[in-house]
Order: sequence, then C-alpha cells, then structure tokens
Amino acid sequence: MLVVTVIKSPSKCNTCSETEILVNDISKSFPDVEFRVLTNGTPEAAEFGVVSTPVVALGKKIYSMGKPVIREKVENWIKKELGS
Repeated sequence: MLVVTVIKSPSKCNTCSETEILVNDISKSFPDVEFRVLTNGTPEAAEFGVVSTPVVALGKKIYSMGKPVIREKVENWIKKELGS
C-alpha cells in the first residue's frame, strides 16, 4: 500500500485546497493507494521537513513542495512508486 500525503497550511490556502482535491481524486483511481491529509505544524507533518505548503509526498518522499501540481505529473509519480 502506497500512502500519498498532502500537507496543507493551517490557514486558508487556495493552492493547498486545490492540491488536496486533485490528489484525492487521482488517488481514488489507484486501488493500492491510501490518501491522507496532514496540516503543517503537526508532529506528523514535521517528519517531512516542510518548508512551504502544499506538499505532495508519496511514502516518505516529497515530490512537490510549495507549488501547484499537475494531474499528469501526480499520476506518473504514483505509477512510478507502484512500479507500474
């Protein structure tokens, strides 16, 4: 099971919200993916060493930090991590 994590800002952030919706939607099309959302500043999020939000991490590896993501890139990251 691959855990896909979005870490978002504790304050209102449109890019964070858009990233959460997009990555959650993509994750639903992969049966071996578990989607979760963390808030920056929590102990769980601190493990990732977040500098800016939003963050997209697959497993413990950060693929994107501080910028919007593109659907095709996220899908390709997941496929790479799943080995498909």
